[in-house]
Amino acid sequence: MATLGPACLIAMIGPFQGAEKALVPWDKAAHFLAFYGLTLLMFAGFPQRRRFDLVCLAIFAGAAIEVAQILTGRDGEFGDLLADAIGAFAVWGPVWLEHHRTPRAERRVGQRRFRPQPRLRARPAAEAA
Repeated sequence: MATLGPACLIAMIGPFQGAEKALVPWDKAAHFLAFYGLTLLMFAGFPQRRRFDLVCLAIFAGAAIEVAQILTGRDGEFGDLLADAIGAFAVWGPVWLEHHRTPRAERRVGQRRFRPQPRLRARPAAEAA
């Protein structure tokens, strides 16, 4: 994860701008693939977080990118945001379906919630001997 972020940053603003067009010629498909990958990484990086919250966070990031493009004089398009959202939901959809396919009783067996452990009391010196 620590090397992926700087690598993505260099690829986006470095001398490789426009190189993705050789791989994915259609802009909307590139947005879909980028946010599909981003959402997958978020699911892997934050396994204890609710999946829908991570999807919403990815879509919010896509909206922020489009607003930033508009503010800097570039073309921010609603179609790009839609492709971002579809890419994020493409990851969440199968996870959601699998969650609802599993019977409720089986789902509860696998859930583990954090429960604070009771504090152990120090024994007095007389008992310790």
